[in-house]
Amino acid sequence: MTHLFDTNAWIRAIERPEELTTAASSVIQTAGSAPFGLSAISIYEIGQKARKGKLTLSIPLERWFTIALRAGFVRVFPIDAEIAREANDLPGEFHGDPADRFIVATARKHNLTIITSDGLIRRYSGVTTLW
Repeated sequence: MTHLFDTNAWIRAIERPEELTTAASSVIQTAGSAPFGLSAISIYEIGQKARKGKLTLSIPLERWFTIALRAGFVRVFPIDAEIAREANDLPGEFHGDPADRFIVATARKHNLTIITSDGLIRRYSGVTTLW
């Protein structure tokens, strides 16, 4: 495994793959059976956005999770003490969004490239990104 989805990229990969860049699509298509990383915070973030009406999914939320978390596509990384501490103390300048901080900390701990369209993550020098 070499890549970690941020929340928005994961949604796009499942819901609207045509919105992915050529580079992101290529990585996903050539991954074969290797799973992609996903921070557990992304599951929480999607659930919150859907329940608050800020995210509309094509199918009910629990069914969406069943499909999106299917075996072999993603490996969910839990938020452990090391990731929580890293998210709190990211080196350099990084914004305060907790979900983004956990995603970046997860990528740093596991040495993964983040698939993201988020300009704030992409500009952060502490991780490698792809979009």
